[in-house]
Amino acid sequence: MTLHCFICATVVFPDDPEAELRHHAYFLHAQVAAFQKTGVPVTLIQNGCEFPSLGLPVIRNPAPKSLAYNYLLCDANCAGDYWVFLPEDCRITTEGWEAIRKRSGRACFALAKDPKCLVCRKGIFDGLAPEARAASDLNFLGKEISHMLVRGELEKQGFHCISPDWPKVSEEPPLWANRYLEMIPGVHPNANILRRMPALDDYGISGYKAGAARIEELYARIVRDRIGRLSAEALACKSLISRFGPVITEVPYQD
Repeated sequence: MTLHCFICATVVFPDDPEAELRHHAYFLHAQVAAFQKTGVPVTLIQNGCEFPSLGLPVIRNPAPKSLAYNYLLCDANCAGDYWVFLPEDCRITTEGWEAIRKRSGRACFALAKDPKCLVCRKGIFDGLAPEARAASDLNFLGKEISHMLVRGELEKQGFHCISPDWPKVSEEPPLWANRYLEMIPGVHPNANILRRMPALDDYGISGYKAGAARIEELYARIVRDRIGRLSAEALACKSLISRFGPVITEVPYQD
């Protein structure tokens, strides 16, 4: 089993550059210190943000992309047999790395009930439907909704959690941490809330506890509303298209 880990850092303080830099620098230093002992290659995904990478290779999304899109990004750029998706504020324990390596041959699994950390065989999304790929590029879906777009493909491959204490909620901080996955101490802001991404909780549904018809209705409502805003933003640029269109293809010659 050859692993390639992708640490994903997403913009959380778009209006405060100094706070943004401090936030990512703190977690990245903690990650680098931990990875020096693992021997696992690491690539940093800067999702709508930019900060010193401490020498790590970087894939930079100029705009914050959805969680599903970043899963696809890992699959497409994996240089090993398996890719590991890891949020910047989570850290895999020594026992966790040992557990991952013992599962060589499995298609995909998570280290916690809340699948913050995924381990997947390279190419797992090769059969993903074109519609799901297109929807994964809808950045406004954030992380609460977009990851469901690829869960079906993972389920086909037997997606499961490998932590024996997976139902338990850790006490400090109160998140899905366990013997395999830990939260790096510090402030853990919810990027979905800070960036005002939609969640079904906003519509009175917690934990997807509603009938399929109701969830589909709200999903359609969210998409229609956000697509309307995107259309307005795109149409606001129509003068750029008419003004600069010919300039791009007819650049004046200069010696």
